[in-house]
Amino acid sequence: MSTPHVSDPDIKDGSTQIAHANAWALAPSNLQVGLDLVAALAKTKHTAQLDEVVRQIRTQHAADAEALEALCLALYRIDHFSVMLGVARQGLAIDPQRAMLHLYAAHALSVRGSNVEAMIHSRETARLLPNDPVMQYQLGCLELSNGEFKNGWTRHNQFYTLPVQLNSLVFPNFPLWNGERVTGRKFLLVGEQGRGDEIQFIRFAEWLNQRGAIVDVLVSQPIARIATSMTGVRSVFTELPAGPYDYWSHMLRMPEHMKLDLPMLPIAMPYLASEPERLDLWQVRIDFISPEATHKKSRRIAVVWAGGPNHALDRFRSIQLDALMPLFAMPNTTWFSLQKGDRERDSEAIAEEFDLHTLGPTIEDFADTLAILETLDLLITVDTSVAHLAGAASLPVWVLLPAYTEWRWLKDRADSPWYPSMRLFRQRELGQWGPVIEEVREALREWLDAPVDPHCVPWR
Repeated sequence: MSTPHVSDPDIKDGSTQIAHANAWALAPSNLQVGLDLVAALAKTKHTAQLDEVVRQIRTQHAADAEALEALCLALYRIDHFSVMLGVARQGLAIDPQRAMLHLYAAHALSVRGSNVEAMIHSRETARLLPNDPVMQYQLGCLELSNGEFKNGWTRHNQFYTLPVQLNSLVFPNFPLWNGERVTGRKFLLVGEQGRGDEIQFIRFAEWLNQRGAIVDVLVSQPIARIATSMTGVRSVFTELPAGPYDYWSHMLRMPEHMKLDLPMLPIAMPYLASEPERLDLWQVRIDFISPEATHKKSRRIAVVWAGGPNHALDRFRSIQLDALMPLFAMPNTTWFSLQKGDRERDSEAIAEEFDLHTLGPTIEDFADTLAILETLDLLITVDTSVAHLAGAASLPVWVLLPAYTEWRWLKDRADSPWYPSMRLFRQRELGQWGPVIEEVREALREWLDAPVDPHCVPWR
């Protein structure tokens, strides 16, 4: 199957694209030209012409499952998931044994939150391609989101056999742990993937320590300082130590061999804490911004609205700041932006309109962020590393989740077994944040009406 590409140098501006689309519609037999048009029209947001080109391809190639599979790939690349699902089903009606069509159907369903139906197609993909680690891994993620941990963790570990991971992850030259007894053994726990993943799964250092292991951790530089607060960790490294170690494991590889199941969670809470000096420093700063006398009448709330832009699905999990204005407008609230990165100063533009203070530019690391969170009453955030940080410290946190299936948050739950202090607010339809914000607003209203209790978790 050829990869769709925009090969015609004339397809650049909108008028030219529309002209090409109209001309192609008169003779739509060239599949590749049609696929190129799909990409080009999507880029310039010519939705009506795009829909017509897709309709023409589906009509012209209605009996060709391979062509429909190629169209699915083109639609996948432009996030047209509802249309992609229809095309995948059209192709499967012709050839129900076509694994990639099942894969596209599974993705379209999972990204829209239809986990049960996605599982059906993903299982079929894994059956048709039993030796393909990508298909096994993707099914594993869906199983984990469904709470099926036994098979899910095993399939998830196919991740470590993928060429891209073999070339990018650290693989120390020590014995790999596969569930052996660890009492008295020196163990290196290796961080991986995103910062949120490291924060979530560094808890396994405590599990190992409880079983008598001597535990060192290898983590990314941003995690190193907060990792030193863990009682079960002997040493924290940001570069591969010389060792020797009796065993090592990637953090996310551990659950299969721990035989991790839901009743075992959360394992160790809290497992991260602020440095006392850093906490005192930020307490003074926060009290200066929001004096104690004011705090007795107003709740202090942290907010983060965007994750890292390099995340594969960040376009779905991050929110535009103006969508949160109904929350900022609520009485008796003082807001602190902990947003970092390219969007950390966005909140300055509306600071005069709301009681909103921008801290992002003054935050140096996760140690600062954690200390700030310990001075505030609540964190409201999208699905990003700060949510894990608050959860790992048992601090009150409300997380706004997109509709797509993200295995760590399971499905259809408003709580998280990983983090008892966390509350989840989920989209019902991908991209529709309005109902989620209204649900959060109502929950905030109930919380604000309750008596101020510094020991109360704003959960129910």
